[in-house]
Formats: sequence, structure tokens, C-alpha cells
Amino acid sequence: MIHVMASSVLPASVSSVWGLIRDFGALGNWLPGVKSCVIEGDEAGDRVGAIRRLEMGDVGVIREQLLALSDVDHAVTFSIIESALPIGNYRSTISLLPITDGDRTFIQWRGQFEAPVEHAASMEARMPTHIYQPAFDRLAEILASRKTQS
Repeated sequence: MIHVMASSVLPASVSSVWGLIRDFGALGNWLPGVKSCVIEGDEAGDRVGAIRRLEMGDVGVIREQLLALSDVDHAVTFSIIESALPIGNYRSTISLLPITDGDRTFIQWRGQFEAPVEHAASMEARMPTHIYQPAFDRLAEILASRKTQS
């Protein structure tokens, strides 16, 4: 099993950040490279078991299932159930913690997956640097623009 992780500090309160990431169907609003993101069927974007269908610019369609969502712990856990990426058994958790020194949030995205030997190193490098960190950067941009508008 390969384990990956990225973290960052965002310039906003936990409640502000949670408002952006809580809805499982809103990933396209803050993850670069998403062409479309929809929840399949009539499920709500915060219902455990919901499946989202992502169309990504570089890897096609990815389907993910919401496994857990906690408004108390400010954490969301999901798995990939279908993807053209050379990985299997992908599961990840995005979690938030308040930083008490200022109005900021610590965000952490942890993932684990299996990959064939020939793809393991590239996928291990790809997740934190090409997916997780760009998402954090986009969230920071959105939060900063909201502060300037208020």
C-alpha cells in the first residue's frame, strides 16, 4: 500500500473552508482540472454512500464514493471506485483543524492506494504535488477573493 499526504495552511476559519469542501458534489469548484462534477442519481452531496462522477481534463472519468463525512471533526473520506488511473483500492481523507493563532485552518489530505510496480513511483509523486497541493492553492485563492469582496 502506498501512503501519500499533503498539508497546507489556509487564510480562513475552519467553518469557511468546511463550507467549500463539505459538499461532495462541489469538488469541481476547487480542484483544478475538473471539467465537470455531478452526484449520480438523486443523492445529496453530503450523504454517505453518494457517488460523484468527475470528468478530468487529463485522465477522463473518475467515479468516487463518499465513505464518511463529519461536521464535528471537519473531515471527509472517500474512495475511487472507477478510474483510468493505474491505481486500485484508493481511499483518502481531507481533514481540517483550526489554527488558534489567527483566523487560519490547517488542511491535510491523506491518501492510500495500490499501484503496479511500473506506476507506483509516478502515482506516489502525482497525488500530493499534482492533485492535493493545487487543490489547496485554489482553495486559498477562493478564500482570499472572498475576504477582499467583504
